[in-house]
Amino acid sequence: MFKKVHASLGRSRHAAGKTGGRVRGIAAVTTTAVVLTVAATAAYGAVNGGAETGSHAPKRIGTAPRVPVGATAAGTTASGTTLHLSVNLSPRDPQALTDFITAVSTPGNPRYHQYLAKGEFASAFGPTQATIAAVAQALKAGGLTPGKLSSDGLSLPVTATVAQASHAFGTGFKNVRLKDGTIDYLNASAPALPADVAASVSGIVGLSNVNSITSHHTAVRHLSGSDSVTGIHPRTVAPRTYTPGMCSAFTDAAAQAGFADGTDYYSPGKLAANYGMTSSATAGAGQTVAVFELENSDPNSIATYQSCVGTDTSVSYRYVDTTAGSGTPAGTDQDGYGVGTETALDIEDLIGLVPGASIIDYQGPDAETATDQNVLDVYQQMVTDDQAQVITTSWGECELVLAGATASAENAIFAEAAAQGQSVVAASGDDGSSDCYLTNGSTAKAVDDPASQPYVTGVGGTTMTGTGSTKTQKAWGVSQDGGSGGGVSSRWGPVIYQGGVATTTKRAVPDVAALADPNDGYPIYTLDDADSSSPEPGILGGTSGAAPTWAAAIVQANASTACQANGRVGFLNNALYKAARSSYPTNFWDVTSGNNSVYTTGYTAAAGYDEVTGLGSPKEAGLITSLCAAKGTAATGASTFHPLSSPKRLLDTRNGTGWGLSSIPSTKPLVAGGTAPVKIEGAGGINSSGVTAVVLNLTVTGTTGSGSLIAWADGTAKPSTSNLNWTGAGQTIAASSTVTVAGDGVVDLYTSSTTHLIADVQGYYTSGTTGSMYTALKPARLLDTRSKVGIPTTTKITNAVVSLKVRGHGGVPTGASSVVLNLTATQTVGSGYLEAYPEGATRPTASNVNWAATGTTIPNLVVVPIGSDGNVSLYVHGTSHVIADVSGYFSTSGSAFHTVTPLRLLDTRTTTALGAGKTLALPIAGADGIPTGVKAVVLTVTVTGTTGSGYLTAWADGGTRPTASNLNWVAGKTIANQVIVPVGSDGKIDFYVSSTTQVLADVAGYMS
Repeated sequence: MFKKVHASLGRSRHAAGKTGGRVRGIAAVTTTAVVLTVAATAAYGAVNGGAETGSHAPKRIGTAPRVPVGATAAGTTASGTTLHLSVNLSPRDPQALTDFITAVSTPGNPRYHQYLAKGEFASAFGPTQATIAAVAQALKAGGLTPGKLSSDGLSLPVTATVAQASHAFGTGFKNVRLKDGTIDYLNASAPALPADVAASVSGIVGLSNVNSITSHHTAVRHLSGSDSVTGIHPRTVAPRTYTPGMCSAFTDAAAQAGFADGTDYYSPGKLAANYGMTSSATAGAGQTVAVFELENSDPNSIATYQSCVGTDTSVSYRYVDTTAGSGTPAGTDQDGYGVGTETALDIEDLIGLVPGASIIDYQGPDAETATDQNVLDVYQQMVTDDQAQVITTSWGECELVLAGATASAENAIFAEAAAQGQSVVAASGDDGSSDCYLTNGSTAKAVDDPASQPYVTGVGGTTMTGTGSTKTQKAWGVSQDGGSGGGVSSRWGPVIYQGGVATTTKRAVPDVAALADPNDGYPIYTLDDADSSSPEPGILGGTSGAAPTWAAAIVQANASTACQANGRVGFLNNALYKAARSSYPTNFWDVTSGNNSVYTTGYTAAAGYDEVTGLGSPKEAGLITSLCAAKGTAATGASTFHPLSSPKRLLDTRNGTGWGLSSIPSTKPLVAGGTAPVKIEGAGGINSSGVTAVVLNLTVTGTTGSGSLIAWADGTAKPSTSNLNWTGAGQTIAASSTVTVAGDGVVDLYTSSTTHLIADVQGYYTSGTTGSMYTALKPARLLDTRSKVGIPTTTKITNAVVSLKVRGHGGVPTGASSVVLNLTATQTVGSGYLEAYPEGATRPTASNVNWAATGTTIPNLVVVPIGSDGNVSLYVHGTSHVIADVSGYFSTSGSAFHTVTPLRLLDTRTTTALGAGKTLALPIAGADGIPTGVKAVVLTVTVTGTTGSGYLTAWADGGTRPTASNLNWVAGKTIANQVIVPVGSDGKIDFYVSSTTQVLADVAGYMS
C-alpha cells in the first residue's frame, strides 16, 4: 500500500518518504519511458482515416492512460489475463440532473430538500432502456458478455480476458515495470465502440490496473514506549461511562510522553468545544455515516477506543469486491503503523464526536491491489445502498494522474448521492500544493481526487493550539513534512457555488478545513503487531482526520431540531457557500495564516477563502442555522411595480460591492464560465420578502474578449437565453433586464468570458396590488438632439443635463409615476455614460448607458420615476447625441406583471436573417405559458451579424410602425436591449429592421 510518513514518532519532524508494501501506479504527467505501440484485432476495425463511416464506425471514448514516469516495457500482457471492467453510462440528461441537484439544494425552490428516494435514480435520471439495450448489444457484437446492470443504471459490468477486450475495444495491452519493480498492465489506446453508442458511454474502467490511491494520514506517534520496541506489551482498557475526554489509560501514557490534551492532541470533548459542537453520548442519534476504506479493520482497536471514551456506537461492515479477512491482516506493521490505522482514525474520530450515530465501514480490497474499478464499486455501493446520510473518505489520488474514465464515473456516482440527499466529504491530501509529488516526483501544482469533484466537499487541514478563548488556528503546512492539500482543479470548470468566493478559472480546493497537524492531532487506539499484540494508544494527524470531523459536524446538523424540521443538509457545498456569503464570521472560523508550501511554493492562507483551508473550520451553531434553513416560498402571481427613487448598486466586482464573503469583499472579475449570485430581497431598499422580479441595469466593463451574460432565478435551471452581449476586449456595455427572483431572494449572473460586472437595481415587482401597474403605449420619440426633438438645438450634449418633459407627452398622463424610456447614445466622442433620474432628485452614482469609444451607437431601456414637475433628467458624462423614446408608463391602473421561465422565442440564425426593410411577425400569446389577451411582453432583443448601420423597431402587430426605435447599431456589432412591446389583438408583435441582421428574442415576462 502506498503510504506516507509525514511525522516522526516524537515531536520533531523529518522529511517525508514513501513507505509500505506494493507501491501502485506511479502515474505520469510527463514524457514516459516506454512507448506503447501494440497492434489490436478490433471488432470494429481500425480507428483511423475513416475505414468505416456512419453510426457503426468505431469511435474512441476518452484517452489512453498515461504511462507511469520511469516505467519500462515489460512484455505483452498475457492474453488470458482476466479483466473486471465496467462500461459506465452517462445519465440520460446530465443537465436535468444538474438542475435537479440545484433545486433540491436551494431554499425557496419548490423542490428544496425533496430528494430522490432509494432506488429512484435509475428511473429518474439513469440512461433509457433503449440506450442500455444498444450498449449491451454493441458489447455482445464485440464478443463480450455484459453482466447485470447496476441498480442505478450507470454501469454494465463485464468480465473478459485481455484478448477479448482487445478485440472488442480495438486496443492493445502492454505490461510495464514500475520504478518499485511492480509489473502492471494498461491499455495502449482509448477503447472504441460504435459511434451510435459511444456518446452514451462516459468511460470504460478496468482496462488498466495502474493505481495510486492512498490514505491521507501521517505516521502514528505511539504512546506505548520508546520508538524502538523490542518486545510485545499488551495493554487493556477497562470500560467506563461516557465522557468526552480520554480515559486515564490514554492520558497517563500521553503524560508520560510529555503530551497534554488541548496542546499535543485534542480529545473529542475539546475538539468539539473548539468547533462549537455538542458533546453527549447521544450526539448524532438517528443518523448514519458511512466510511470508505481499502484495508482490513481491527475491531478490537475500535472496541478499545469505545471502552476508553465510554461509548457503545454501532459499527457495522460491508465488504465490496472482497470478503471479511481477505487481504493483509489488520495490525500488520507498515513502517511504524499497522494495517487498519486509517480505518481506526476515521471510525474513532466519528465515535468521539457523534457517538449516537451508526457507522458503516464500506471495505474494498487492499489499496495495494485495488484497481480503479474496485474503488468505483465501493463508492457506488455506498450510494446505491443509500443507508447513510453522510459519506466520508480519507483516501484519494492525484487528480492529474487519475484516468478520465474513472473521474467521469465518480462524478456520476457523486451526483447521484447529491440527488439522494447524501453529503460526501473527502480529505484534500497531505502533500500541500503538489499532490502528485509522492506519486511521480512532480512539484507542479495539483489537487486530490475525489476532494476536487464538484459534488464532493474537499476538507483541508489546520494546526490548532489551545481551547476556549485562547484557541488559535493556522494552516497546516511544513516544508518536506506534510500539509493541507489544495489548489485549483485541472479537470473541473468553475462551479456555481464558488462564484465570487473562489475567483479561480476552475474548481478550487478545498472547501473547508479542520484539525490535521499530527503534532496536535487525534487520539486513537490502533494495532501494530510490531509493537503489541493488542491495541495501543497513539496520536495521529493528516486530512484523514479533518474529513471525518466535518462529517461529524454534518451529522450533528442533520440531527438538530432545525434539520429535523426542514430536512437533512444533503449536497453540502451550495449551502456552505451561501452561509459564507450571508454571515461568514458566524458560520466559519477563518484561517488567515500559514501555507501549504510542502515541496514547492504553494498557496498562502488569507482572510476569507483560500486554496489551503477553504472557507475555514466549522462554527457549528451558526452552520446549523444556515445548513438547516427553512424552505421558504417564492412569490408568484400577478405583480405590481415599485420603482426606486434612484438606482441602487447591488454588485460591483471592481470594488467588492456585493462580491465575495459577507465581511471580506473581493475585487477580482467574474471568470469565464463563472456565476455571480446577487442578493435581491432585503438589499438596496428592496422588500425583504414577496419579490417576484427585479429590474436590473447590468453592465460589463473591462471585458477580456467577446462574450454574453445570462441572468436567471437562483436555484433554477440556467436558461439558454442571453441578456447582454459584447464583441471584444476593453468594452463597457450596459443593458436593462427584468429577472425573476427565486424563493431565496437571489438571482444569478453568468458570463461566458472574464469581465468585471455591475448590477444596479431600478425597481422591483411584488405579488399583490401595493405597487404600480403598467400601460403600454405606441412608441413615441420625446427627444432627439440630432434633430431638435424635445430640445431647441442640434448640438451634442457634453457633460450636461437635459430636462426631458414626460407627463403630457407621448401619451404619458399626469397620473403616471414612472416612465419606460428607450435611451440611445449615438455619434459619441470618446468614452462616457448617461444617467436617468427624476428631475429634482440628486443625481445617482449608477449609469444607464455606457460607451467606450468615439462613433458608438448603443441603446438601453430604463424605468425612471417621474419628478414632481413631470420631467426626467438625463445627464451625459462625455459627449454624445441622445435619443429618448417612450414605450409605456406605470400608474395606479393598468396591467399587472407576470414572470415566466426565460425562453428563446426567436432566433433567425436557425433560418434566414431578417432582410433590410423587412418586417417579421412573432407570436407571443401561447408561447411559454403566455395567455391570450396579453397586453405587453417583456423581451431581450439581440441583433448580431449586422451588415451595416441600422435600427430595429418593435410594435403591436396590426398597428402602424412607429417612428421610434428599440435597438440601434453600427456594422459588425452585437447589441442587446430589453423592450416592453404592446401585443396585438392577434397575440403577435412585429419587428422591423432597417438593415439586414440576425434577430434573437428572449422572453422574461408579460403584462396582462
